[in-house]
Amino acid sequence: LTVIKGNVGLMRHVGADAESLDSIDQEVDRLTRLVGDLLLLAQAESGRVPFDMAPVELDTVLLEVFQQMRVLAGDRLHVVMQEIDQILINADRDRIKQMLLNLVGNAVQYTPSGGVVTLSLRKDGDRAHFSVTDNGPGIPAEDLPHIFERFYRGEKSRTRSKGSGFGLGLSIAYWIVRNHNGTVEVESREGKGTTFNVWLPILTP
Repeated sequence: LTVIKGNVGLMRHVGADAESLDSIDQEVDRLTRLVGDLLLLAQAESGRVPFDMAPVELDTVLLEVFQQMRVLAGDRLHVVMQEIDQILINADRDRIKQMLLNLVGNAVQYTPSGGVVTLSLRKDGDRAHFSVTDNGPGIPAEDLPHIFERFYRGEKSRTRSKGSGFGLGLSIAYWIVRNHNGTVEVESREGKGTTFNVWLPILTP
């Protein structure tokens, strides 16, 4: 809001310019995402979020996310698919895709130029095991217990950038996984990188 107000004040004095309009547009987008995420979490706490459960090809959804994240990463870093099994789960497709986008997008955001983000999906008994690994700065040990809390960002190593979020993405991913009877865990070492692991029940005939 401060950025928007500042640019509007500038435009009142010198007229509209493309840079100020672009800045306002980007900040409005960020605030729109924030409001949407906050409403989703508020509804989640009250149990009022409906889930449209149906058989979902998890590998197909992951491939969609993979392609989107490769475009987002551009030439800055490499997004690779290490392995992918065909897996069917009972899920809300849109929510599952949102969870994958949040986790992979988080890795892409915090991985430095020239780094690698690796995705994997395989069967682990009666569960699907998805992992996303980056070779970014890692997460300090004292931050790990809080990583899924809303608004939490460990500022020491994962410093806020122009495109960074509000610390809600991981909270939403955690909530989506839990509401699909799954589990999500994080492993990280400072200076070595981070891995998020998600397990979801496979749909059996």
